[in-house]
Amino acid sequence: MELSTERCNPEISRVSPLTRKEILEYLKKVPGWTVVENRLQRTYEQEDFDGCVSFINELNDLCKREGHFPDLKIEKESILTISWYTYSSGGITKNDFIMAAKINHSERFNSK
Repeated sequence: MELSTERCNPEISRVSPLTRKEILEYLKKVPGWTVVENRLQRTYEQEDFDGCVSFINELNDLCKREGHFPDLKIEKESILTISWYTYSSGGITKNDFIMAAKINHSERFNSK
């Protein structure tokens, strides 16, 4: 099954962090994403700060539907970094990769 069609596991207390080997396998399924400081991360450059805020608002809709939320950082007014890490599990989980795949798969995010 393609990651972008899967749903995040809502029972987050039962979600285990992925092993290094599993992370390397899942990375192949989410082009553009990397692991930085034990976080699944991708950076998007927008036209301006408003573009970043618009992107975040659209991302918020997706996150609310899935019940899984990222860490976000805006730098230099137009560079948005999205980082996934499941704090309650203490690592990167399949939920994080599902969200990355959904972002990659969505035309709303790829046109930005």
